[in-house]
Amino acid sequence: MQVKAELLILGAKSFKGDVEGKAYDSTTLFVVMDVSERGGNSVGQNVVEMKFGTSDEFNKLKGLPFPLKAELGLNLTTKGYEVNGFRALPQSAKPAGV
Repeated sequence: MQVKAELLILGAKSFKGDVEGKAYDSTTLFVVMDVSERGGNSVGQNVVEMKFGTSDEFNKLKGLPFPLKAELGLNLTTKGYEVNGFRALPQSAKPAGV
């Protein structure tokens, strides 16, 4: 299932290399999401890691002023969220001292 969502992105990391002979090349976004309050013992927000393509995507993101709001294209799968689109949104000015 494909959806678009406006979310707060705190940052990103990339990894490209070999681990025990297996090649890896990925970018991960750190996305703020509401926690589930269904169980009654959690409130607020937490960070969810979402995969976003290869390290090439990180190279496009590393100059952005994090944290930032972005529209993400998401593919909802049995393995969680897969990001397939990223568009930084205009950022509102931060109050002085924040």
